[in-house]
This record gives sequence, structure tokens and C-alpha cells, in this order.
Amino acid sequence: MLTRTLGRRRAKRVVAWLSLVLIAAVLAALLHRFGLEPALGGDLDEKGRRLLRAASALQALMLLVVGYLVWNASVRKPVDRLFARLRTRKPPKQSHDAEQLRALTEEGDKRTAQLNAMMQMHRSLRDKLTSLGAEHVAALRSRDAALGITQDAIMLTDRAGAVTGVSAATATLLRSPRESLIGKRFDDVAPLFEDGNQHFRDHPLRNFLSTVAGSASGIPQIREAVLVNHENEPVPVFVTATAIIDSGGQSIGCSVRFSRADAPAPEKTGHQSLSLSDSEMDAWSSKLLSREPFERRLDELVADAVDNGVQHALIYLRVDDLDRINDQSGYWAGEQALWHAARNFSMSLTDVGTGYRPSNSRFAALLVGKTLERALEIAERVREHAESNQLVWNGKRIACNFSIAVLPIARGGGERAQLLGQAETLLAEAKNRGGNRVLHEVPADAPGARRRDDQTWLEWLLPRLDDGRAHLISQELRPLTESSQKPLVEFFLRVEDDDGVWLEPGYYLPAVERLQQAHRVDLWALRHLLKALESNPRLLDSHTAACLNLAPQSLLNPEFAPSAFEIIGNSPVDAQHLCFEIDEGFAVSQGSVVQRFMEQLRPIGVRFSLDRCHTTMGITQLRHLPIDYMKIHPSVTRNIDTDALDRAHLKWICEAAHLLNRRTCAINIESDGALAPLRSAGVDFAQGTAVNKIGPLMT
Repeated sequence: MLTRTLGRRRAKRVVAWLSLVLIAAVLAALLHRFGLEPALGGDLDEKGRRLLRAASALQALMLLVVGYLVWNASVRKPVDRLFARLRTRKPPKQSHDAEQLRALTEEGDKRTAQLNAMMQMHRSLRDKLTSLGAEHVAALRSRDAALGITQDAIMLTDRAGAVTGVSAATATLLRSPRESLIGKRFDDVAPLFEDGNQHFRDHPLRNFLSTVAGSASGIPQIREAVLVNHENEPVPVFVTATAIIDSGGQSIGCSVRFSRADAPAPEKTGHQSLSLSDSEMDAWSSKLLSREPFERRLDELVADAVDNGVQHALIYLRVDDLDRINDQSGYWAGEQALWHAARNFSMSLTDVGTGYRPSNSRFAALLVGKTLERALEIAERVREHAESNQLVWNGKRIACNFSIAVLPIARGGGERAQLLGQAETLLAEAKNRGGNRVLHEVPADAPGARRRDDQTWLEWLLPRLDDGRAHLISQELRPLTESSQKPLVEFFLRVEDDDGVWLEPGYYLPAVERLQQAHRVDLWALRHLLKALESNPRLLDSHTAACLNLAPQSLLNPEFAPSAFEIIGNSPVDAQHLCFEIDEGFAVSQGSVVQRFMEQLRPIGVRFSLDRCHTTMGITQLRHLPIDYMKIHPSVTRNIDTDALDRAHLKWICEAAHLLNRRTCAINIESDGALAPLRSAGVDFAQGTAVNKIGPLMT
């Protein structure tokens, strides 16, 4: 209220003076009570006491006034003047600092914007680099896949001549693992020399690749030369080198293709074959002959030993761990292992005897007039040559060692069947001992046990074929690409053992084949199958054909084809509903036998299927044999859902088969995830537990 009336300043002064008077009154009362009145003794009258109180009040007031004046003069005014100076003092000039701060702030903002832009650019470059890295990796994988699937001997280099890519065929040609070639100079890993000179090593082919790489033309340059591989063997080759030109017209490297100048001209199938055939052995000093001349010549030597007492020798061998090579590296590697083994074997027999190939996986040599000791020396030389010359496949070394049996062909040594039986026993014993060895002595208990086992198997089997303990079971081959296509059905033989277990042919068929009685089993299966089809006509309406796999030894029997022809002719079942399956390996090694068999049964309408196909061998046979179906080996489709190279391989097989109007079937399919890649590759049928566990008929 005082503030509104007098103003803030005056109100403060009034309040100060009133406070001062109040404090003086209180001080005077205290002074009077405890100061003057006790000092005077308390004998004063009333008037005296009033005067005393007034004196006390005046004294207190004077003390306060003096105190106030002192405080005002010495404390308040200096403090007020100080605060006044502080209030009236002008702030220091900060304009220059502010401008600098503002400039620094603007510079900081600019730098921040630049940093953000650079970080954004860095992220873009990093993303682009990641994308380019992924594209580069994909390109390298595509290149490696293309080099891996091609059967041509191709090598890629950069502009400086360093090797950047090698196909499996090139590694095999150079006899060196692929990893030892990458990154090295072309002239170091594939030395070329001028052809046509007896001392060709004195005439290296210099600057050939650098001239091609330095050209701006993509026109191939072809040169005939001598290539010295890593085993120091000269190989006559045609070298086709082409500069690789980028989009700017600059040469970035070379593509070099090697083709053997001494190889026989292959049939124009579009793909080089890796199969083992007689024609491919022409380049070697000792040609490996087939089964017929081997058996004929062996019979002649046995007769000569019996009639004239002349001793000869038999060397019988097989490649160790061929099944392991097939499983781990694929059947292309297995076939190349056989080809490689045949090459090593034929080169080891120079001027000592004639080489033969009785079957797809067996090799033999007949040494005329040689003693057992001399035959053992030759066999050991063959073994050492194979051990020191390993197969190079897909850039890796694979051992292709031999288990070798050596037997004398002498009077009392037995006929051909007995000799071959003893040879098989020795090979089995060599395998049990780890392989890569030469054996010539049959274990004491092995001959009787082997003959007893084989004969026992035959005596065990034949009664069961007639008393109802042999059965046919079935499994469907269902279409994948055409829903309107009818399925196929394949039949398998199972025989009851004494304990009621149904045994597969793998238990007894090898023994039956060794005794050359497999045709009896196949003829029984054919008769039994026709009776089952006759009793189940609806099966023929719902399925295109019933398939039956034939043992290779049956086709070698000259009486099998006429007997099968008679059985089929006497059956009311149309022959077009029958399909005989023949193993691809046997069809390759015994092409003439298979051709004659098909020519006898094809006119009545029987169909044929090539079983367990995996390489260009099957395609070659498809061109010449009247095949209807091509069953693809499980090694091709085993990893079809995860391996891009297997998918490319499968697609190529299907395309080649379809160009020849053959249908394809993938067998042993056990995963549902494999069906989509199979359809994508163009496979027509699938067989296995993924599509059908047990077929529609069991006898």
C-alpha cells in the first residue's frame, strides 16, 4: 500500500525510519531496565523515572542515528556507488569475437555438410564396391564352372601372360594339379616348341602368346607345336590362341585351347568323349584288345601248354578303389581313371606282350613263352609305373594303382574259367590287403572256398527260382514334365533266404556270373514278368512299359537273345510293353555285343534303356544304339539341389538326349527338394523313394 502511495523508493525510506524508531524504543527500554535505573539505585520519584526513561530513549536514538550515519557513510554509499558503476559500465566490445565465432560456426556447418556428403559418397562407393565384388565373384564362379564343365583343354591368361584359369582337361594334359598352374607364366607351365624338328627342345616357340595378347584383333591364331608336360613327355598339339578384347577394344588376356595332334579324329558328337574305347588306344604302343580276342588267345595258349608243354603267363589286373573314385570325384573321374589306367598299362607293356581289356574294369596281358619269374618282374614294373603316374583330375591328383594277379599258363594249370577264377581270387585277396600289390600264390583255402561259395550260391538259387521263393517287386518311374505321360515300372528280383529275408541280387549274382549262369536267372525273370503282366492287364493300360535290368554276362551268352526272342514271341503280352535295361559301362566296352542283341529284339518292338549314364559315353551310345530311355546315374543328381555345376551337367545331358529324341530318367531320388531342379533341367521321369517307394505289382 505504501509502495502504491509513496512509490517504491520513498516507501523503503519510511519503512527504514519506522524500523529505526521501533528498534530505538526497544533499545531504550532495555537500557532503562538494565542500564541506568539499576545504576541510580531505584530511589527516584515518578518524575525522575520519566526523565530517566526519556534520557534512555534519547541515548538509544542517538546510538542508532550515529550507527546509521556511520553505516551509511562507510558501507552503503560505497556499495551503492560500486553497484551504480557496475550498472552503468558498458559491456566490452565483442563484435570482433562474435564475427569470428559466427564465421567459425558457418565454417563448421560447411565442413559438416561436406563430411556428410563424403560419408554418403563413401556409402555409395562402398555399396558399389560390394556389388562389384559380388559380380566379380559371380564372374569367377561362372568362369570356373564353365572351365569345369568343358571337356576341352582350355587355359586363360591375363595380358602379361599369367595363368588365370585352367580347365580339368588342361590339367590332365599337362599332368599337373590345377592349383600349381594358376598364377604362373604360361611359358613356364606350358612350354611350347616348334614342330617338325628332331631336336625340337632346341627350338622353343617364343613370343607366341605375347604376340597374340598384344594384338587388338580377336581372330584366333593357330599353331602346330610340341607341348612338354610336367612329366617331361612331348605331346604334339594344335594350339589355338585368341586375344580377349574388352568393350574398349583393348586386349586384356588370351584364351588358349590345346588339341592333341596325334589323337584319332572323333566322331562329330559336339563333345569330346572321356570314355574308354578301343579307338582311343590307337595312339599307344600297345593297343588294348577286347574280350573276344582275349578269350580266344587265352584258349590257344592253354591248349599250347597242354599239348606242347610250353609255359606262358597271364597278368590280370584292376584299378584299386574305382568305386571310391566314382563316389568322391564323380563318374567322369572314374572313366578318366580307367582311361588313365589303360594308358599306363599299355605303355608298360612295350615289347613284352599284348594288352587286353576283358571288361570295363579289368585289364590283362598274355606273355607268350614267359616264365612266372619274368611275368612277376613285368607285373611289378606295371605296378610301379601306375604308382608313379597318378591321375590329375579337376586339378587334383588321384591315385590309380593296380591290384595285379600273375598266373602261369602251364600243363595242369586248368582251363580258361579256372585261370580267371584264380585271378579273381588273387585280386580279391590283394584288395583285402590294401591293394597296390602283385600276388601270384592263391591262399591255401581260397580256391576251394571260392568254388564252394560260388557253386553253393548257384545250388542255393536255382531251386528257389522254381519253388516260389523267388519274387519280382516293382517301383514306378513317374513323369516330371508331362502330366499326360504314362509312368514306367521297373521290376527287381528278390530271393528268400532260409531265414525268410529277401536277398538282393548283389549277394548271389556275382557268383552266378562267374559261373556263367546269369542268363538262366534273367530268362526266369523274363518269363515270370510276362506271366505277371498277362495276369494284370490293367497294369499295361496305366503304364507305358515294364522294365527289366539284364546282367552283362547274359548278353555275352550267344543263346540268350534267341531264347528271349522265343519267350517274348510265345507270350500274349505285346513286346512294346517290355523295356530291357543295359548298363552304360557294358554298352561302351562291349558295343558290338549290345548292338547285335538289340538288332535281334528291336524288330518285335522291345524297347531299350541305357542304365546309369553319367558322361558323354551315354550320349555316344545314344547316337548309334536304338535306345528309348536314358537313366541318369545318381552321382549326377545326388547334389542337384545345392550344386550349380551338377545342375549344368544334368541340363546338358538332358538337352543332348532330347536332341536325339530320347527320354531321360533320374534314379535313386530320395529328396523332395531335388524334384524342382530335375524339372528345371528337363528330366522326363524320376525314380526313387521321393516319388514311389513300392510299385503296383509284387509276385
